[in-house]
Amino acid sequence: MNLLLATFGLVFMRAIQQQNVIHGHYVFATITPYAIAVFEVATVLWVVDTGWSSIPWVGTGGALGVTTAMFMHRRYIQQ
Repeated sequence: MNLLLATFGLVFMRAIQQQNVIHGHYVFATITPYAIAVFEVATVLWVVDTGWSSIPWVGTGGALGVTTAMFMHRRYIQQ
């Protein structure tokens, strides 16, 4: 479950960052990489610890993260 949450956070923040860059949100674009770094390190550590059985968790976390980011950015930031 930790791996799912870490991957969710990583993909969510990467997708938000992409939207920040596309839409010219400079302040958000300078803050977001720090959150990406936290989630990326957590994901890597847990994947190394878990091994190949981490694939369903990483895939599910990524799918949920990207779709949630798309929804949240369009609803709350892109206005």
